[in-house]
Amino acid sequence: MTGLELARHIAFVLRCSAAATFSYMLASAIGLPHPVWAAMSGIIVSQEKLTETRSAMAWRLIGTVIGIVVAVAVGSLTAPLGADVAIQIALAVGLCAIVARRYPAVRVCMWTGPIVFLTADPGMPLYMVGLYRGTEVFLGGLVGAALHAVSEAVIRGMFGRAGPDPADAEKQP
Repeated sequence: MTGLELARHIAFVLRCSAAATFSYMLASAIGLPHPVWAAMSGIIVSQEKLTETRSAMAWRLIGTVIGIVVAVAVGSLTAPLGADVAIQIALAVGLCAIVARRYPAVRVCMWTGPIVFLTADPGMPLYMVGLYRGTEVFLGGLVGAALHAVSEAVIRGMFGRAGPDPADAEKQP
């Protein structure tokens, strides 16, 4: 194993751990009610290459927004009819599965609906629950991507031109 490969292994471990920890701490500090989703998002977006991490963050956010919109719409339309949470989850996941089947990169939308319904507080409007979940996901994804960018800068500083993200090196002629 080369020094660069070892540095990339160590950087991956440190940034995943730091992304989960810092995302959780930041979400807790600003008072988000379920900081677990920030911590998980910080880990989920962490990929091997910086370009992949950025892409994962963008698609995770888009899928989360789709899932929130569907959950809030389904909840708002079915709750007055007395539909219980299981029915709401079935409808939201079904609608999101239609989207995810066509656009696999947004599959996160399918589990966003259940998360919104299962973390709902009876005293809080469903759109606020969705806003909180979206904020938690966005925060975690942003922290994960930022830490990846920092780790790549450190590796480039240590190894010079041999250290850029492999995805960037593949794009050069």
